Amino acid sequence: MDGSSPKVVRPATENSGAPRVIAFSGPKEGVGKSTITLNLALAWAGIQNRNVLIVHLDPLCRQEHSFLLNLNPPSIADLVQTVGKESISVMGRLIKGKIPMSSWGVGVLPLATKRADMQKLSPDLVLPVLASLSESYDLFLDVDPYFPMQVFAFDISDLVFWVSLPQRSHFEATINLFQEIRELHFALERFDVVINQHNLPGALHPREVEKFFQSFQKKVLAYLPWEDALPAFANTQRILVAEQAQSDWVKALRILLGRLVELKPMERQWNLSVSSAEFTQGSGLLWRSSVPVEGSGATRSSRTSSARLTENPPYWDELKQKVHKEVVHALEVQRIRISDNSDQNQELRQNVEAIADTLLQRESGLQISRDQRTRFLTELLDEILGLGPLEELMRDTAVTEIMVNAPDRVYVERGGKLTLTGYRFRDEEQIIQVIKRIVAPIGRRIDESVPLVDARLRDGSRVNAIIPPLAVSGPTLTIRRFSAKPYGPKDLIAKGSVTAEVLQFLEACVKLRKDIIISGGTGTGKTTFLNLLSSYIPGDERIITVEDTAELKLMQEHWVRLESRPANIEGKGEVTIRDLVKNCLRMRPDRIVVGECRGAEALDMLQAMNTGHEGSLATIHANTPRDALTRLEAMCLMAGADLPIWALREMICSAIHLIVQLTRFSDGSRKITAVTEIVGREENAIQANDLFRYVQTGVDGSGNVVGEYQATGTLPKFYADFGTKGIQVPKELFLNQEQKKQKTTTQW
Repeated sequence: MDGSSPKVVRPATENSGAPRVIAFSGPKEGVGKSTITLNLALAWAGIQNRNVLIVHLDPLCRQEHSFLLNLNPPSIADLVQTVGKESISVMGRLIKGKIPMSSWGVGVLPLATKRADMQKLSPDLVLPVLASLSESYDLFLDVDPYFPMQVFAFDISDLVFWVSLPQRSHFEATINLFQEIRELHFALERFDVVINQHNLPGALHPREVEKFFQSFQKKVLAYLPWEDALPAFANTQRILVAEQAQSDWVKALRILLGRLVELKPMERQWNLSVSSAEFTQGSGLLWRSSVPVEGSGATRSSRTSSARLTENPPYWDELKQKVHKEVVHALEVQRIRISDNSDQNQELRQNVEAIADTLLQRESGLQISRDQRTRFLTELLDEILGLGPLEELMRDTAVTEIMVNAPDRVYVERGGKLTLTGYRFRDEEQIIQVIKRIVAPIGRRIDESVPLVDARLRDGSRVNAIIPPLAVSGPTLTIRRFSAKPYGPKDLIAKGSVTAEVLQFLEACVKLRKDIIISGGTGTGKTTFLNLLSSYIPGDERIITVEDTAELKLMQEHWVRLESRPANIEGKGEVTIRDLVKNCLRMRPDRIVVGECRGAEALDMLQAMNTGHEGSLATIHANTPRDALTRLEAMCLMAGADLPIWALREMICSAIHLIVQLTRFSDGSRKITAVTEIVGREENAIQANDLFRYVQTGVDGSGNVVGEYQATGTLPKFYADFGTKGIQVPKELFLNQEQKKQKTTTQW
């Protein structure tokens, strides 16, 4: 081993100065990838100005590259320990000169020298090390056939040389791995197949070899012959490309060298697309996480921040529209119909993803990372099969409301707070297409003749859409989302929305068949609380719900849902809430639940409550219990009944027993602020008493509302009815602060 560099003429190339990361892997051990890595590293270092660093991603901590180059390098584990985790991002400057280089300009950097050190590493530590080193070296990653390690290496590589022997078992393993690699949205054009030792006895003929890769539309890049000198060099510090540059094996290796010369390195973002939690789970206990990571339940969609949506290449939308048209055409040719059935839609999504991925693979010269490719396909599928940019927000369970004001103005509500996201539509036409996709399955339409529509999604989310000419600023879409599982008492108590004592009283009132109105402003949680109160209705009672847009999710089996219907394009066929309230009286209901009273149906609801349908529930938009009573009066007058005001108020007093007031506070929290009993009419005014109140005392340092629930010290007029029905409600629930201090019940 004389230390001379291989004599190769350096070709001129515009890409010669750009850093490269090249991976070498294969389906099994013993295919010769390490030999190819080392020889190609020496050849590549001889024709360009950058040193080459071989990074051996070997969990078994073998040191063959170090032996062959006669080097004693540190490991990544050593470097991390030396510079500290906090300085990893600037490691390139800190370790300059610490990695020894051979006379060929090739160095080695193993993961670790001991398995114990290997256990201390994780992708979040290794990735910034490699990113820093790429500033000074071209990186050749020698990757063992261990799938999580391969995925990690492929994510950051410009090119992968996939080395295999000409054996059926190797190709079958390759096909299986390529299928998984494609499902992970790697660009298969970045994988070049290299067949080593192709002329050994018993090897498959190249024609047979090519058949294995037809389904992936790939051809073998190079066939490397058996070289008699290779075994002799294996146990010595001799390298074939340095000593026998004219051998057949080295001549065939020049095909790989030419591929590197032509390669245009991608713009690398060094994103950790495989989280430490995922990697640890996938690799057993090989690599452990060294930093806190997201829970194992986190999905890729939940890890994708809205800010990353602005990192798309300039050709992103144009490419998406092109592939979109090709996918739609392929679906028409294959006679695949888009279904609204969730089970069929899942299978359809897989089929469409396969079609789109195949079309994307055909795009030559596409310089996007796997993370971008995955995001591209996700966005494309969401656009073809779902709600476009909103699909990812719909998958986020923390989002309770989505508001689209303009293509680039998409707001969401999380925890009661509104925030502007980075999600965007292509243009206003895409917003209208999403609206049409929402309303079409339920037989509704939206256009200039019908520019306003209310609808619901399959998951029960409520949708309101309005387009020009009514929406002067452009199409506007609002989606109110509900929890897949209705909130229970413990959930609302934990959120501070109500106390156990107040819920105990309201539960008793529902069982006592008291008529309750839930009052509140927009977004205060009226429907959520109506669901909760409905859960207290005994299971042997027949419940009929009446709604504009079906939102309620009752747990009882004997439940009939009625939903209103707007007029058709000819102005006919409308079925109003009032029509449904009248009709449900003929359906033998034990309880009538009206999702929201907005108009004349209020009179029919009051009449139902007064004619043997006690225990009914409804919601109404109002800011205070007194406002709720005023609105009820106004809505009853909308029915056109010629009733004197005293008669109307008498009807309200006899029908309504309680009003539960909900309020949304400045910190986004929603709370019950009053439980008010209607006690009767005095002269011409309805009398009401608060039984419980929420009293705000201030705001803490984080901006959260601080306060407490207080009983007013007043017993409900119907308190004796609890005992008559055998329902236990302690009087202590209604004691105010002063009464509690006296610790006496003489006044009761």
